[in-house]
Amino acid sequence: MFHTHPSSPDIRVYALASGSSGNATLVQAGKTNLLIDAGLPVRTLAPLLGRRGVGVSDLDAILLTHEHTDHSCGAGPMARRTGAPLIANRATLAAYAERDDLPFTTRELPTGGTLGIGALGVRSFPIPHDAVEAVGFVLEAGTQQVTYVTDVGSVTPEVRAALRGASLAIVEANHDLDWLWRGPYTDEMKARVASDTGHLSNADCAALLAERLEEEGPLSVWLAHLSRVNNSPSLARRSVAASIAQRTRVPVRLEVALRDHPSVSWRAGTQAVQLSLL
Repeated sequence: MFHTHPSSPDIRVYALASGSSGNATLVQAGKTNLLIDAGLPVRTLAPLLGRRGVGVSDLDAILLTHEHTDHSCGAGPMARRTGAPLIANRATLAAYAERDDLPFTTRELPTGGTLGIGALGVRSFPIPHDAVEAVGFVLEAGTQQVTYVTDVGSVTPEVRAALRGASLAIVEANHDLDWLWRGPYTDEMKARVASDTGHLSNADCAALLAERLEEEGPLSVWLAHLSRVNNSPSLARRSVAASIAQRTRVPVRLEVALRDHPSVSWRAGTQAVQLSLL
């Protein structure tokens, strides 16, 4: 599918933050460094990257899923500081530019399009969310594939297809539906979160993953973009695991990407390393 480095470099993935307070995921393959979303201020994000050996001149690209602030607030500033292009579809770039018109390099990737960035191949796919043109990403190097899909209101054929062949799937488990309906959100906000263009519940996430496991076998999964109010790391992992177990006996390794600080990391061919869920 993609033009990647023939030596199939090792892929490493780091969850820097995942949730409504900010989202950023670092993907490395060989000497290639990609950032999926930059929803943290530069003063926070730059040191996090530095701790993983990614300096100002080492970032190759910033992939933007959509324009919402918790995914994009540091995108332009980080692009200006590092010289890395901000890559997104035309609608997302235009929506982001309405907030940040200072100069930085951009590169358009049409939804459903592919491109090669160093050792990694990148493909975007459409997801249903209340943004101008939200996408998820599939990243490949050799035989390894990482699928990233958050801020997704409902499961579509494109989302299912993106999980096929994945070694690591980073999938939204935003809320427990009972917690959402009984919680403090306004009725309007509750309806927005639960809508087909809102966020994926623990139950819907589990159903999606069980289907993928039955079709293709074992998988490593990060549960991502958990709500601070309507979910918890322990509840998400417990409920998703239980729901999957009711549907399939195929093994799955579940970890949780935490909201406001670095949490879980993954390296191709090894088990994920999960920090405390507290």
